Amino acid sequence: MILDKGNAKNNSDEKEIENIIKLFNSNKINEAEKKIKEQFKKNHNSPILFNILGAILVNKNNIDQAIINYKKSIELDSNYAQAYNNLGIAFHKIHRTDEAIIHYKRAIELNKNFAEFFYNLGNALRDQNKFTESVECFRKALQIKSTYAEAFNSLALSQEDLGKKKEAVENYKKAIKAKPDFAEAYNNLGKLYLDKLELNESLSCIETAIKLKPSYEKAYNSLGNVLHNLGRFDDATEAFEKAINIKPDYAKAYSNLLFNLNYKLNFNSEYYLSVAKKFNKNCKPIKKKLSFNYNYEKKPKKIKLGLMSADFGNHPGGYFTLSTLREIRKKNFELIAYSTADRNDEFSFHFRPLFSKWHSIETKTDEEVVGQIFKEGIHILMDLQGHSAKNRLPIFIHKPAPIQATWLGQGSTGISEIDYFIGSKHITPEDEQNHYVEEIIRLPEISQCFTVPDFDLNINSLPAIKNKFITFGCVNKITKINDEVISLWSKILTSVSNAKIIIKNKDLNNKNISENIFLKFEKNNINRNRIILEGESKTRKDLLGIYSKIDICLDPFPFQGNTSTIEAIWMGVPVIVLKGNRYLFHFGESINSNLQMYDWIAESYEDYISKTIKLSSNIDNLSKIRKNLRSKALNSPVFDSQRFGDNFSKTLWEMWKKFELKQ
Repeated sequence: MILDKGNAKNNSDEKEIENIIKLFNSNKINEAEKKIKEQFKKNHNSPILFNILGAILVNKNNIDQAIINYKKSIELDSNYAQAYNNLGIAFHKIHRTDEAIIHYKRAIELNKNFAEFFYNLGNALRDQNKFTESVECFRKALQIKSTYAEAFNSLALSQEDLGKKKEAVENYKKAIKAKPDFAEAYNNLGKLYLDKLELNESLSCIETAIKLKPSYEKAYNSLGNVLHNLGRFDDATEAFEKAINIKPDYAKAYSNLLFNLNYKLNFNSEYYLSVAKKFNKNCKPIKKKLSFNYNYEKKPKKIKLGLMSADFGNHPGGYFTLSTLREIRKKNFELIAYSTADRNDEFSFHFRPLFSKWHSIETKTDEEVVGQIFKEGIHILMDLQGHSAKNRLPIFIHKPAPIQATWLGQGSTGISEIDYFIGSKHITPEDEQNHYVEEIIRLPEISQCFTVPDFDLNINSLPAIKNKFITFGCVNKITKINDEVISLWSKILTSVSNAKIIIKNKDLNNKNISENIFLKFEKNNINRNRIILEGESKTRKDLLGIYSKIDICLDPFPFQGNTSTIEAIWMGVPVIVLKGNRYLFHFGESINSNLQMYDWIAESYEDYISKTIKLSSNIDNLSKIRKNLRSKALNSPVFDSQRFGDNFSKTLWEMWKKFELKQ
């Protein structure tokens, strides 16, 4: 915030006012405050002095007192545009965005030629996800001040949210041109390049941001993300750690670090848990003690089940929750949604009718959400995504429900206030209890049930019969296909005559990423004519159609397939998996065990190779599996939602009864 006198009535010493403003703008806050107190002894009715004092108090993070002083300034001069703007800034800082917008608009009514007013209003509208309106404000700010770097940057952010990536790139560049040392704009441009999979450009921008601002924690977090996408997991770990060292309560960096660790072959469960516990200790954004009291019904006939997720839609999390929610809502449960990011896709419309209440919490503070959960009288609050993108795990640290659980994550959340981690004997074996801070609840068969696709897709005959060779396949994130996976798959391709492999992922639309995959196989003496790479499909149905070309799927490791494995099975394609040593390295074993396909679980690298060679040599058996696998799967715990729903609801009621006994 840069202060000026603006249009206020000035009944104070002109030179002293200018001196105080100069001190404030030079960041000599205490000296400016001392001078104001001296001036108040002479004149306690100066709107300018109250306005400047408000700015000083904002600088000292005393927002409540700042608001009082801004209001006093306006009371003394109801046409003081700068005071309205600054009052808006104060409300904005404490997330009272509606009130901030009212005051920004009032400032604009009084002075339409001040670019900052439009800029501030645009940022407030953007915080409310009103991106089109925010774009209009930033453009007006730029009409007034054509070199307004911050307005170019915010304009680009809103354009990104509207899907206008090309325009966003241009405006980030304009921001940098207007302000060459603008680290935030470099970081934002780097993040957008990452989203566009232009990884080298992304890395260059983010490294420039760090060079310009070495203590910029967000840039280190961005650096970690781009290094992760480059498969440089150790370097990514170091970048996330630097972000956390700069900002110890940086929840997003903790989540990214924990997610990244799951990709490492040399995974250290003790280090993972230590990071998760550190997240729990440091990420309490609500500083003051909350005064909420539990409001739940003591002897409920129906359990109020709060579900928090960003994945109520076309996402693996949606595929694993939809059929289960449909089942348990038939039982003694009232479902209440806390959507951390509302999805609007071809799958999301299935979800809202399942909930008695739907709360969109993306733009709400943790304190607001915690208060809502208390007010709602939730009995069990459940996290459905762990440390994945757009999680709101810090809310759980404040224990807004008497029972809290996590399901569908990537491992322990690290949050001691979460009572239960929902697993199974396969993915949370007893000898790995020390990987978790939560108490493990093991469902009797599988830990998550897949929703049958809402369209039909015929299973064709085994491709190898027509092709006269075996086609292996993998439809997973490219970051899961590390050098050791490619080395192992290359040994299989060397051993199975004329075999080919199809790898499909949207990232393969990028020529650099595709070329990198080809080169890695060539280093393992596999000619690129045996590698088929396919990019993104327009629809999920088109995506699943790739399995009509695949005989056997090869599961990557250590971050194994889950959705991709089950979708392959639904299409009649068996998957060879490796037995692992931690949560996300157990998914393949869990799925194949529940299908009673034990021959398709390898105990070691050597077993993975030998089993694949043996299984691929029996064409008759592969044909038989292809014909029967879907019906077998649909009748198994992998897809049987009624059976899973019974087990799941029973487990939730046992949680509640155990809690009641302690009261």
